[in-house]
Amino acid sequence: MELVARRGHDMLSYMLLHVIKIGASAIAVGISLVAYVPYLIDMFKGKNKPHLYNWISIVLITAIVAYIQLIGGAGVGALPTMIGVGVDSVVLFYCFRFGTKDIVFMDKVCLAITLVGVVFYIVLNHDPVLSLIILTAAEIISFVPTFRKTRNDPYSESLPSYYLIMLKLCLILVALQNYNLLTVSYSVSWLLVFVVFLASVYRWQRHARKPQHRQSLEEAPLV
Repeated sequence: MELVARRGHDMLSYMLLHVIKIGASAIAVGISLVAYVPYLIDMFKGKNKPHLYNWISIVLITAIVAYIQLIGGAGVGALPTMIGVGVDSVVLFYCFRFGTKDIVFMDKVCLAITLVGVVFYIVLNHDPVLSLIILTAAEIISFVPTFRKTRNDPYSESLPSYYLIMLKLCLILVALQNYNLLTVSYSVSWLLVFVVFLASVYRWQRHARKPQHRQSLEEAPLV
């Protein structure tokens, strides 16, 4: 009788945990769809100037990471990353029209490193762990142009979207059905990067004058 009760308790705990993971995944998917709304609105107004090279890297690598999470057993926890690829592609599309003109040679080097990382994934796809490490490192390097651009213009990024993305990453970690290096490392790495980035931006903003106005939609720069 005690064994039956224990099994019943374990089954109930499993079902409850499964519901929590599905709920976390559903909320994360919702955030994936709305997180960039303020980002896009500010972009259309000319307040936000994303870096084209950064977003090319994000779309390429996030698509591969979504696949790696799936084969790593992430289950429903991979859904927000998969949806995020579509949303990131929308942002990338508009980067060609509204992106920053602040592009230097080092930005091109960072994009090249990202592309090399993709090539390494294709070559080393028999070793998913090593591939993920290379891809994550390459994507973090691809964020350097945004970091540099924002240091030059601390008000050129829409920060609320970053907080929503961080919430999404936390929910992805909750929603994962299996916890291993393949499923966890990507979200954890980007949480750390965003914490450093946001702390840096607020420090830069304290030492920079807030612009009184930005360019209108018609004057938004082309890349």
